Amino acid sequence: MKKIRELVREKKWDEAKDLLSQKTIAPASVVLQLAFDLKRRNVEYLEDDVRQEGFRQISLMEKYLTSLGTIATIAPLLGVLGTVIGIVRSFAEGAGTKGAEVGISEALVTTAMGLGVAIPAYVFYNYFSRSKEERIIELENATDLVLPYVTKQK
Repeated sequence: MKKIRELVREKKWDEAKDLLSQKTIAPASVVLQLAFDLKRRNVEYLEDDVRQEGFRQISLMEKYLTSLGTIATIAPLLGVLGTVIGIVRSFAEGAGTKGAEVGISEALVTTAMGLGVAIPAYVFYNYFSRSKEERIIELENATDLVLPYVTKQK
């Protein structure tokens, strides 16, 4: 970031953009590349475009998080539903019968499967949520650092 800041201070927009494109494809890099490109083309209200791109990058990071969170939440509920159905089956078959054993087995398997899906989904959801938050902070810090130089009038 230090090298980028130096290039920005010297108003070397193309070099700053090229350096960013070589280093990373992180959301902050994409937003800064847009800012440098807009500045180079002398776009008048570039701050609005840069903020809009920042929001778009955040939206892209959040794209599948809701689905992952839903899976993590619903999987144990489906396991419990299977448990209830299995227990109901075992009672319907009567105690000590083969059908009761199958019902209890079904209950245990569905519980285990629900937890087997939910636990990893929840772990990944937390990991990706934290990663998204870190990237948003990085995005905000990078734009706060560079935007004053880019929006300065000649």
